[in-house]
Amino acid sequence: MRARKEQAVKLDRDMNDDGLGKYAIINLRKLNELCSYPSTFERWTPGIAQALRTLEEVGALEWGRTGEQDEFFLIKLKDAHAMHALMAYSADAHKDDPEFAEAVRQMALRSGPFHPMCKRPD
Repeated sequence: MRARKEQAVKLDRDMNDDGLGKYAIINLRKLNELCSYPSTFERWTPGIAQALRTLEEVGALEWGRTGEQDEFFLIKLKDAHAMHALMAYSADAHKDDPEFAEAVRQMALRSGPFHPMCKRPD
């Protein structure tokens, strides 16, 4: 069952003067490589750990743990499979919000094999 359409949805980055979207990404692999802390009890340096705790406490950090309410699956446009995923998403979203669906479709046309840094996901 589909939710009733309340209002048109737009990509946040299309509504903000700075072009920023709804989310930013923290690459945990890079954080582990650059800021790991040689301790049994701490994963990252104290400063990094405190910054992440602060973001978590104010509700600005979603870990996306499996089975949790904020679980997610991130797809970067450079992912070789992104175009197909975004086109399918756009097609389904069109039923509820054609304007939003078109914004996603335009993103799809810049993704996967059309992205200059296209690569297989790692």
